[in-house]
Amino acid sequence: MKTILKILTGVALLTAGGPALAENQPLTCWYDDHADFTSADSAAAGATVGAVTKYGSGDKTYNYTILARDSTACPVQLPLSSLTAVTVALVRQDEGSCGNENVVDSGSAVVAGSVTIARATEESSTAGIRLVGLTPNTSYRILLKCVRQLGTVRTDANGNAGRTVDFPKSAVKDVYAFEISPEGDQPGPKLQSLSLKK
Repeated sequence: MKTILKILTGVALLTAGGPALAENQPLTCWYDDHADFTSADSAAAGATVGAVTKYGSGDKTYNYTILARDSTACPVQLPLSSLTAVTVALVRQDEGSCGNENVVDSGSAVVAGSVTIARATEESSTAGIRLVGLTPNTSYRILLKCVRQLGTVRTDANGNAGRTVDFPKSAVKDVYAFEISPEGDQPGPKLQSLSLKK
C-alpha cells in the first residue's frame, strides 16, 4: 500500500509541474533522500544524460538527467542501485517491430509516459514504467516485445500509473523495446517505447 501511495503521489507531482518543452531537452529530475521524485527543471550546462548522482539534501538529495519534453518522463522512484539509467518515451502508436526501430519521439508524436531501464543485478534489469493521461481505471499489459509479458499496470481515475518489473538480460537482443496495451477487450491506446540498446 505504501508503494502505491508513493506512486500515486509521484504521478500527481509529475502531471502538475515541471517545464514543458516542445522538443526533447536535457532535464534534471530531483529526488528526496528516499529516492522519491520531487521536481524537475532544465539541466545545467554540461550535465551528463543518464547519470544518477547524490547532490545535496531534502527534496534535492539525488538527481537523474534525462532527455525529455517535460517532467512526466521522470521516473517516480530513482534507481539508487545504479549510477546510470536510460529513459525513453512511450509513444502512442499501434504497431512496431521487435526493436521498435520505426518509433520516434518527434514534436508531433503523442507521448504518454516513459520506460526507465536500470541494472538490478549482473543477470537482470529493472524497467520502471510510467503512464500519464491514458484511459482511466484500465489495466495495461507490459510486454517486452517479441519475448513475453512482464506484468500489468492499472491506471488510476486520472489515467496515470507506475510500476517496476524485472527481466533477465539474456532475454533481450542487442536492440529491444516495450509495448503497453490494454488488457483483454478494454478500450485504450497502445504505446510503443523507443528502441533500447543492450
